[in-house]
Amino acid sequence: MGRLFKINSRQLIFASLMGTVAFIVRNMGLYVVLLHPFKFDVRWVFSLLAACWTGPVGGFISGFLAALKFPYPLIDLACIPVHFLVGLMARFFRKMNKSSIVACIFWPVFGVPAYLAMSLLFLRVDVFVLALALAFIGVSTSVIAMVVGYAVEKRTRILELLEGCYVV
Repeated sequence: MGRLFKINSRQLIFASLMGTVAFIVRNMGLYVVLLHPFKFDVRWVFSLLAACWTGPVGGFISGFLAALKFPYPLIDLACIPVHFLVGLMARFFRKMNKSSIVACIFWPVFGVPAYLAMSLLFLRVDVFVLALALAFIGVSTSVIAMVVGYAVEKRTRILELLEGCYVV
């Protein structure tokens, strides 16, 4: 149980870097509008890969950085716990000797209900249209992140590089 929440220095740096890239992508406005105000964010690919490869603590870090929006002190509240849960699922997959990138499938499983709840609290939109838009965004993001993750895992030794001494 204790190893689920441990993170080594390489994983900490990787999660911070990927979260920073997600933060920059979001604040530069690199997205595709699907249905206003819903956008396909490229940032999720970076933050999801960090969550899958660094576990729940790395998911929390990358999710927090991906959630920040400037110049206003806005934060995407649903983003942080969803990244944490994806990282937790990735750790469970690694313990079962499966690829941790498979945990990307949990992005729409956890993310769609979380974003649906947040959107219903703060926006006035049709629930059916909202659910379809969020499901499309969640599934397409997880598929893209999985494809990128598998390609990176195939071409590099990213998982071996990220493992090492754990920071206590």
